Amino acid sequence: MQKNISLKSLIYKSYLSSALVPVFAIELVLLLLYFGVTFFISQKSQDILLDEAKLALNEIASREAGHIDMLFSEVKRDMAILKRDHERFFTLNECSSQKVKAEFGRHKNGALYKLVDNGGSSIYAPKDFDATPKNLKKIECSEFIDPLMKSIVDTNPIITQAYINTYDKINRLYPFMSDAATQYGAELDATSYNFYYLADANYNPKRKDVWTSAYLDPAGQGWMISIIAPIYNGNFLEGVSGLDVTIDSLIKNVLSLDIPWSGSAFLIDKDGTIIAMPKRIEELFSIKELKGHTYTSTISTTIEKPKEFNLLKNSKEMESFFKKATPIDKFTIKGANYIISQKIIPQTNWRLMVVVDEFIIYRPIMEFKSQAQIIGYVVIALMIFFYLIFFIYLMRKSNAISEYIAKPINELSTLTSNLGTKPNTQLRETGNIEEIYKLVQNFNTLSNELDDRTNAYIESQMREKMKEKEALSAYREGLLESAGGYLHNVGNSLAILDSKLFVLKSSASSLQKSELGFNKVIEMVQNSHAKGEEKVSMEVFLEAFKEALSDDITSEILDVVDGIERVKNHASEMIKDQQDRLANRDGSENYVYSFSLNKMLSELIEDYSLEFFRFNISIKVHENDEVVVQIMKYRLQSGVANVIKNAIESISLSKNSGNGIIDITIKREKNMVLLIVQDNGCGVARDDIDKIFGFGYTTKKGGSGFGLHTLNNFLNSIGGTINITNNESENGATLMMEIPINE
Repeated sequence: MQKNISLKSLIYKSYLSSALVPVFAIELVLLLLYFGVTFFISQKSQDILLDEAKLALNEIASREAGHIDMLFSEVKRDMAILKRDHERFFTLNECSSQKVKAEFGRHKNGALYKLVDNGGSSIYAPKDFDATPKNLKKIECSEFIDPLMKSIVDTNPIITQAYINTYDKINRLYPFMSDAATQYGAELDATSYNFYYLADANYNPKRKDVWTSAYLDPAGQGWMISIIAPIYNGNFLEGVSGLDVTIDSLIKNVLSLDIPWSGSAFLIDKDGTIIAMPKRIEELFSIKELKGHTYTSTISTTIEKPKEFNLLKNSKEMESFFKKATPIDKFTIKGANYIISQKIIPQTNWRLMVVVDEFIIYRPIMEFKSQAQIIGYVVIALMIFFYLIFFIYLMRKSNAISEYIAKPINELSTLTSNLGTKPNTQLRETGNIEEIYKLVQNFNTLSNELDDRTNAYIESQMREKMKEKEALSAYREGLLESAGGYLHNVGNSLAILDSKLFVLKSSASSLQKSELGFNKVIEMVQNSHAKGEEKVSMEVFLEAFKEALSDDITSEILDVVDGIERVKNHASEMIKDQQDRLANRDGSENYVYSFSLNKMLSELIEDYSLEFFRFNISIKVHENDEVVVQIMKYRLQSGVANVIKNAIESISLSKNSGNGIIDITIKREKNMVLLIVQDNGCGVARDDIDKIFGFGYTTKKGGSGFGLHTLNNFLNSIGGTINITNNESENGATLMMEIPINE
């Protein structure tokens, strides 16, 4: 056992002989290690960061090139659809009558143009156009192709215009140009531009789609690129159709990428000419991107980008990088080093270039290195200050010995007052003073024993409580499983009922078809050689039997089947609702959480996109800022989906079928948000408006009356409202929901 020493010896021997010199030596070594390791880590980190940046840049370029290729693929698919529609138009001998008539006239410069915007395309023909009745009929009939052109431009965000230019210089373009005759002038010949001749037989004998380089649009949209396709009627070139993508749209929708290290991306064509570039690339190459254009005169020929935009002619490094087609490389411009990556876009054979400033990649390491040096210098200053006061500290340390002795005693007093109420009550071992050491050991032993016994008692009580809860939980789970099984069996029975109803409908259909057989038998009786009275009796009997079997009985069967089907559908909805409640018995689906109302609406519109297309319904959404609400999402989502479905069905049954419009408005007012759905369908009967939100009330054949009633109850439960009114024009209805935001 070690012999105890006096406190005075402990203080002077430990601090004077052992503390000062070792601490000084260790801190000196640590400083040397600190600066050495910092320098080594900085160098290695730069190399690693550069390698990771190159790898990441290559992956980003590959991913974004794939994304751009996908966007161009969508444009190409739209072009294929447009081409097929235009080819079909030129194969028609006569056009069908148009619902919307177009008015044409001559401008004061002699050009032929459409006078009024009827929602479709504009028309232009130069003053030397031969306005024969046949040619004028062709222009009027071409209104037939407007809906598809409008649909493509309105649904694809990067497509700006859709058009067709014919061999006889007719130009049909969507969106409508009110000043087409002024913009084009009196003698515009579209066949002399690259967006026409690049698709003719000389340049495009295989009749494929062609992407143009960037050019100045004569229609006034500024700089753009186009995908064009020849329209043949047999072997005769009727014209060239095209879709335009402006450079500004390309930059906003394609090149507005969030690239790490403040990187930027730009597109160049197969000849090395820049097609589109954002602001940072303009500054890098000192070239101003051509987006818009101030039109002071008619564009009479194809104007492409000037040679300054061709990187191969202005930079040897870029020319070498382009020709070698290496995925990633370095280049220097304006005294700065840059990392550049390139990927080919298969659709157009263009290249996506991604550029990052090497200095920005290294910036975190350089900042770390600078901070490490500052920290090192601060540590040296602190060390000098430390050793100035260290000797004073040693002299005064003896005065603290009373605290050294009193501290464990005070801790012991505090802990004994809490003994038994706080777990793991332990004293730290303090020094090597014999009395204090033994006291600490004994106290810790007592504390450990008390903790062990307390824990054992608590565990036994917890086990008893858990057994009770498990028994209750098992009982409830059994009840829920039984209810779920019962509902499942009832659902299966309803499914069997579906098949039986189908058989009944088929039988009724067969009975209706039997009328043809009766008619044939009656005809045979009429043509037979039977006696007059006997023939009349047979005819009367057969007519009565046919009417009873094929009319009365069949009608009654169909009415009964419809009634059973309505009851079955209502029961199915109730069963589904109960099954949803059982599946959600832990309440997880009823949690209130925040979500974007705008995003939810976009998802619903996407879900019904095929229905909109099927019934030719135009959907318009009016929204300003994003609105975030905090309610039960699935309850609101199912209700709004039912409202949209009702609007589609209302339009399909109205006089506007095939030309429907659904307007949806999201508008915030203080702590509420208004969700307004307006359609131009058949509206709601006045007698039905006050009853439409009642339980089980429906105006649709086969409806359950469950949807609007459920939505009304949900909105009322969260402090919202819902109401419906007919439009003033008596064309459709407007449903307005008032939803609390609950921020």
